[in-house]
Amino acid sequence: MKKSPLRRICVIAGHYGSGKSEFAVNLAIQYPVDLLIDLDIVNPYFRSREMTDMLMKRGIETVGSTMKQALGSDLPYVSPAAFRPFLDSSVRAIVDLGGDPVGARLMRQFEAMTPTQEMDNLMIVNVYREKTHSAATIIQMIHQIEESAGLSITGLVNNTNQLRATTWDDLLHGESLLKEVSSQLNIPIRFHSFPLKMKGEKPVLLGEPLELQLFLRQSWLS
Repeated sequence: MKKSPLRRICVIAGHYGSGKSEFAVNLAIQYPVDLLIDLDIVNPYFRSREMTDMLMKRGIETVGSTMKQALGSDLPYVSPAAFRPFLDSSVRAIVDLGGDPVGARLMRQFEAMTPTQEMDNLMIVNVYREKTHSAATIIQMIHQIEESAGLSITGLVNNTNQLRATTWDDLLHGESLLKEVSSQLNIPIRFHSFPLKMKGEKPVLLGEPLELQLFLRQSWLS
């Protein structure tokens, strides 16, 4: 088991289609936690809770809707189990947060009990998405999510990709923009993530590497 570079609770935010849920699932597997809390319940593209059975086999509990038949539901109901890591300091968790300021507002329900010294709040970015295509738009999105969620982003994730067509040049392009964001906001680049078996020689990139298995996209990309 790899030692996690993260604090006990890791909140992952990002724009729709940034690869946030895929990153959350892979992060939970590679740096095992007790819970993966799926708060991405407002117009999500992909749902990390769809991986419940697979994660359970790895000893990771998935927490999402309280409704037993709500796997495909976008209704904003979250199980009381989502409060466990905020009340029990022995529980490690990853929170897959909603993909825009409206979805990020769900973090407000934990605001009074949030142990900020035990949390990392990551902003995952794919610079090929319309609303995060420049340093200025990324910064705008960060400010919107911070205000809505009531938290401060503590790290950036370079997940610049074009799905299976991703190249190392794509990651380098994403890093060039995130360097501007990092410099302006004093937020470090904590991770760079990329699909399994990327071709070519890997360049030196900022942040911890996270090689992604495409759990959520595999059915329509195979």
